[in-house]
Amino acid sequence: MTYSARTDIGLCRSSNQDSYSTQTISDGVVFLLVCDGMGGANGGEEASRIACETATQSVTRDFEVILGDASFDADKYIPRILSYAAREANLAVYDRAQANPSLSGMGTTFVGAVIRNRALYAVNVGDSRLYVVNDSGISQITRDHSYVQYLVDLGVMTSSQAETSSKRNIITRAIGTDETVEPDTYTVTLEDGAYVLLCSDGLSTMVSRERMLEIITGGGTLDEKTEALVGEANRRGGADNITVVLAHADAE
Repeated sequence: MTYSARTDIGLCRSSNQDSYSTQTISDGVVFLLVCDGMGGANGGEEASRIACETATQSVTRDFEVILGDASFDADKYIPRILSYAAREANLAVYDRAQANPSLSGMGTTFVGAVIRNRALYAVNVGDSRLYVVNDSGISQITRDHSYVQYLVDLGVMTSSQAETSSKRNIITRAIGTDETVEPDTYTVTLEDGAYVLLCSDGLSTMVSRERMLEIITGGGTLDEKTEALVGEANRRGGADNITVVLAHADAE
């Protein structure tokens, strides 16, 4: 598994509130994470940084236990590890905000993944997303915790309308805004040659899935594809911070 990552301030923001983490935990196991902070420049930057650091430490620590004990069933425990990491990150951000009134209300989105051989284990809170790209196209694996997704679920709005709604940035769940949080987890089997894309909404609201697919399946190195995705978001206005983590399941 190879991966590339980049974060960019975009063209309209005065600071970058996004953070990401990429960690090779062991041979054949990687951890990837994107967080999009909110709560003012200082609060957003602090929230996303704390969430990334806390979650990475949590996952790395817990994997030391799994990899050192053959009796652990990875399919059973990895989703729990990711869910626990999100909860640890939530409490760390929440406690920091409670201790500093100037950071009150800060929070962050959270989309992470452990890729182990051909198994993808994902977790999310908020509206940062994880997509899988393979021979059949591009698929969004995570489900947004957002107001427009709520309206789609009710049948009041179509998915196409949600993508362009002025309310699409209103999220209904975040890391750090409350003392507890309920993350969602997902498990997917990856095909040889599949790509895994984690991104903040600075990419997903500016670049269509069709254009993402063209860039990811086009020519170039993984770094060049990551650079091209960020560049495309900026070419289309760069209205927000842009963070992209792109992994490739190399053919065996």
